[in-house]
Amino acid sequence: MSPLATFSPADIHRVRTSFDLMWPRSTEMADQFYARLFEIAPDSRTLFRSDMTRMKDKFIQTLAVLVGSLDNLTGLYAVAGKLAVDHVRYGVRPDHYAPVGEALLWSLGRQLAGFWDDDVEQSWRKVYAVISARMIGAAYPNHRPA
Repeated sequence: MSPLATFSPADIHRVRTSFDLMWPRSTEMADQFYARLFEIAPDSRTLFRSDMTRMKDKFIQTLAVLVGSLDNLTGLYAVAGKLAVDHVRYGVRPDHYAPVGEALLWSLGRQLAGFWDDDVEQSWRKVYAVISARMIGAAYPNHRPA
């Protein structure tokens, strides 16, 4: 998806509704996310040197902030840009974003089995594509996708 891609009010509604439904199981979702990430991108494990419980909590809280900012693109882009620049210090590279997105969608799909459908998945894909493109652009301004 192009960095200029965007998402609709319907996408925002589906992402927020599904996030709210997932929230009571956010701990399990974070567990599944990291398990899946380490399964599909084993080299990413070296990026996480600190307490994983704290890291999982921070992941869910950051996801909540991003989801809460979807209707304010200026705010969303500011948060995503800062987050990306911060993650460069941890060793995150542009090629890490694809497996993170895959693990995110996979874990959300598991937690939202009764609600997760093609429309919800596509909305999350659009949102993640926009956010990850913005993050990569902020952290690696000279990066050109392969």
